Amino acid sequence: MSAFFTELDVLRDVSERLESAHIPFMLTGSLALNFYALPRMTRDIDLVVEVSGIAPQVIAGLFEPDYYVSEEGIADALKHSTLFNLIHHGSVIKVDCIVRKKSPFRTEEFARRKRLTSGAIETWIATKEDLILSKLEWFAQSGSERQLSDLKNLLPTGFDAEYVAHWVGELGLTESWKCAAAG
Repeated sequence: MSAFFTELDVLRDVSERLESAHIPFMLTGSLALNFYALPRMTRDIDLVVEVSGIAPQVIAGLFEPDYYVSEEGIADALKHSTLFNLIHHGSVIKVDCIVRKKSPFRTEEFARRKRLTSGAIETWIATKEDLILSKLEWFAQSGSERQLSDLKNLLPTGFDAEYVAHWVGELGLTESWKCAAAG
């Protein structure tokens, strides 16, 4: 990589490191949105990772010394099914590594991830439908206008409405869906 690192450079590097260690993952969040709809600025990368059963020091070792990574943070994320951060030293770009949850939706979402090849990047990405559902969940929990704006940007690009409707009902997101689909 060059001396100047972009989010895409860091995504490529982290993807390659995870793939080399045979750790399943997928891109989600705002950077994933940028592959499906009108791009917006983001300064972090969100990845769902399947790291159960892998020791924190092994995970940290994949990224040191090029990234700040805390073994204690990884251990805590594994224990509580939350997230840990990687921070690229050269660019200060943050990667949120979200430990995959075991709920039926999260299991289905991860199973549906797709291989993305775009320029020099090869990575795994959440499907558009699952990204919609994740953003709906975040909107329902936070009321964030940013999540609502992302949804309104994403919905006109087309999606499997039957799949989304099924999970909107299962996840109790009907009111959030009505709000996002309006206007």
